[in-house]
Amino acid sequence: MDRNVELVKNTLILSIGTFVPKLMTLITLPILTACLNTTEYGNYDLILSLASLLIPVLTLQIQQAVFRHLISSKKFRDQKIYITVSLLFVVLSFLISGPIIYLCLGIAKIKPVLRVLICIMLSTEGIYYLIGQIVRGLGKNLKYSFSVIVYSVCNMISIVVLVWIMRMGLIGVIISLSIGYTMSCVYMLMVADIFKYFDIRCISIDYLKELLYFSAPIVPSSISLWIVNLSDRIVVTAFLGAGENGIYSVANKVPQLYSTAYNIFNLAWTETASRAHDEENPVEYYSSLFKTLYDFLIGIMLVLIAVTPLVFKILVNQQFEEAYMQVPILYFGVFFNSIVQFYAGIYIAYKRTKQVGMSSAVGAVINLVVNLLFVKTIGLYAASVSTAVSYLVIAMFRAYDLNKVIKIKYYIGRICVGLVAFMMSVALSYRHTSWSVLSCVVIAIVYNLVMNRDIIRSFITMLKRKMGVN
Repeated sequence: MDRNVELVKNTLILSIGTFVPKLMTLITLPILTACLNTTEYGNYDLILSLASLLIPVLTLQIQQAVFRHLISSKKFRDQKIYITVSLLFVVLSFLISGPIIYLCLGIAKIKPVLRVLICIMLSTEGIYYLIGQIVRGLGKNLKYSFSVIVYSVCNMISIVVLVWIMRMGLIGVIISLSIGYTMSCVYMLMVADIFKYFDIRCISIDYLKELLYFSAPIVPSSISLWIVNLSDRIVVTAFLGAGENGIYSVANKVPQLYSTAYNIFNLAWTETASRAHDEENPVEYYSSLFKTLYDFLIGIMLVLIAVTPLVFKILVNQQFEEAYMQVPILYFGVFFNSIVQFYAGIYIAYKRTKQVGMSSAVGAVINLVVNLLFVKTIGLYAASVSTAVSYLVIAMFRAYDLNKVIKIKYYIGRICVGLVAFMMSVALSYRHTSWSVLSCVVIAIVYNLVMNRDIIRSFITMLKRKMGVN
């Protein structure tokens, strides 16, 4: 029970730093879709995807290692060494790689000004992720959450000024991202008092090797998952054009709401999974949590499917209207991705980081193959289908592999009920009529009342206690 309380507490704290930024994203989405044409938006999406590849490679995912080691580190001296060597490693990495990235972008015939701005954005983003994990590793989750809000607010204000008012286009968007990352880093350095942990005299090659030994095997996983995400964009852009990639990017915005919600939980779950492994045999805990989490995630997914038509009508410009047809398939992808991330937390707890890379590589290959085989016949749907299939394969791979070291109990009946409700809602959503939307709403309500009744009762009981109602 203590672990569940801690998990819920950390999830709620981290949700503060996620839902507010997502609200900011929804506010800026109409600005971006109005001020950027489909080609500019497609290029913007490619730049973000490029960052998601380069940052894990250039940092060697050392931020993940720092977080894991700070959780179990009790000595102030050890904390200073871990933080000092990781900060120096990341800063030096970007200083060395910056000119190389600039030259490579030149080969792609990107304008010099935009090349410089992209290099700055990558550096600030990489440092932002490292400092964020340091703050979390020190147990300051609330300050971490507020740092994400600082980033989002600064980014949103910058977009309004640079993109909406000054009409700076793609350049304004990249500058806005850099401003957000920089201001958030400054905030974390100040409120978390990171400076007291930084001491140049604490440089230790042995400690750096220890961190990289843990983090380096995660890099192939990051690259593979990047391939799963970016191969869609690359194949779509190459075969269908940047405009279609812009449409695909907008289609991902609503499913990403689900991913964002799960990522809140996953941040807390990674910490809880490691602590549970260190304390005692966690098999029963993992099994129980998977059952509850599966039902809850399906319930959330059904609600999102029901409200998607309304969200699209309000937030998305008409030139991107055809993106709606991709959304139901993408929901499968983000759902199975959440299961993949759940297993990743257990992998990290057991320090089986090599297996994370193996499973991700399998999914990446499948994603690319499906994309190339079907993009000419079914067009943009190839990207959506390949994403869903690849994450499903990764989830099955990890479930099978983890079974070798931990026998998680699965409730097959509940799993089948959830998948049937899921597929029914997806099929109905393609009808795009009033009765089909109403049917999706009914399915979402019935499923949640039946399968998630314990969660609903617990939530109601908690509210009554807060309000002093007997």
